[in-house]
Amino acid sequence: MVLAGFFVVCAVLTVGIAQVVFYCSVSGYPKDKIFDNIYVGNVEVSGMTEKEAKMALEKQLKKDRAVKVSVELEEGNADAALEEYGLAYKDVDKLAREAMDYGKTGGLFGRYCKIRALSRKKIVLKQEFVLDRKAGERILEERAVPLADHAKNATIEKTESGFEINEGTAGETINMKASLSKIEKILNGKWDHKPFSVQAELKNEKPSVTAKDLESIRDELGSFATDAGGGERLKNLKAGVEKLNGTVLMPGEELSVHEATAPYDEEHGYVPAGSYENGQVVDTYGGGICQVSSTLYNAVLYAELEVVKRYPHSMLVAYVPPSRDAAIAGDVKDFVFKNNYDTPIYIFGEIDRANKLRFVIYGNDTRQEGRSIEYETEVVSTEEPKTVYKADPGAALGSMKTKSGAHTGKAVNLWKIVRVNGKESSRELVNNSTYRKTDKVIAVGTKSLNAAAVSLVSNAIVSQDAGKIQAAIAQAKGLGQ
Repeated sequence: MVLAGFFVVCAVLTVGIAQVVFYCSVSGYPKDKIFDNIYVGNVEVSGMTEKEAKMALEKQLKKDRAVKVSVELEEGNADAALEEYGLAYKDVDKLAREAMDYGKTGGLFGRYCKIRALSRKKIVLKQEFVLDRKAGERILEERAVPLADHAKNATIEKTESGFEINEGTAGETINMKASLSKIEKILNGKWDHKPFSVQAELKNEKPSVTAKDLESIRDELGSFATDAGGGERLKNLKAGVEKLNGTVLMPGEELSVHEATAPYDEEHGYVPAGSYENGQVVDTYGGGICQVSSTLYNAVLYAELEVVKRYPHSMLVAYVPPSRDAAIAGDVKDFVFKNNYDTPIYIFGEIDRANKLRFVIYGNDTRQEGRSIEYETEVVSTEEPKTVYKADPGAALGSMKTKSGAHTGKAVNLWKIVRVNGKESSRELVNNSTYRKTDKVIAVGTKSLNAAAVSLVSNAIVSQDAGKIQAAIAQAKGLGQ
């Protein structure tokens, strides 16, 4: 009986094993298909190939990337799509492979149990979302950081009696790493793939400029002034000076005049006024900002700050000597300098009662006593302009109108001369500047019904001889216009 029972048990086990083997080998789909009732996150991948599963996941990811996230601060919210944060799956290939392998790998009974379980409930494989940390930091820097209650730097102001210093205060800024981790935690928690909000993580922020830092500002390092003139251009000078006045540069910090004074439009206090453009004087918003930049350049030279970028104008300007100008032209030409002192510097700018545009740079002067500097302009070559006559078929025959004025061309060197107790100790080349010449252009009218008169004046214009042109005009008038 015992032996018989043993054989019965063995038979049952053999049949059971055979059934398990048979079930695992023939149930469901072929090897290149995913079993039914399998999901990756909220994406059903049942019956798909591995490639199709990847495509389905990427399709869902595209939808998820369009979802908005709001980072909340007391002063407002910073909104952005998850796409801007660089939302991605940690490993989409691994996810698709895991779905494909479910119930097809591992021990026989383990596979059997997994496959049997699929008939009763769905299996959800967890995907892991990740953010592009650099992209996320850019978004937070651009949209969330400005909303934080930041520390306020100590400030300094030039008064009639000296300098007045105001204490700074501590504040808060965005904790980038913690805020992004918080977003990722929500994404990888019970996220329902809908827009959500998260409270920004903050960290303490101290002032980068303290009252103690500013106490060293007491000496004049360099100054320069130019005549501010009048008209609409004066408004632009005032707008530019106001944006630079009061600037504090800590050791090693740089200042871009273009970044500090732009944009040049009505909203920011600028009006159309004369400026150079392609060798011509035209009215543009902010015309005159180059005088602000050039005046500051000269103050920087005398303060002996480090010049990082400086460009001459295309043509000579009247308000500073050649090689002493600093042109501003959008992103093409800029004046940038650095505080190369070990202590802060303070830039004071104004248009004073004598109508002088003036910049004074203050700091802690540690230069040698008895040392002085001066700057010398050396003209290397000169190119004189000509008068050019051009036919104007739209103007009455014989009329003459100056279209552009003449500018002398020059190649110039600027030298820095250092004297100690009145004796020259060094001579250093500061810059090479080239200013192109611009010819005076006079338009001569050639509009007439008399073909002979037109031909007479036109031929004279070709000669570029003023006497011949005047004679031809007189003769043409005799023929009748």
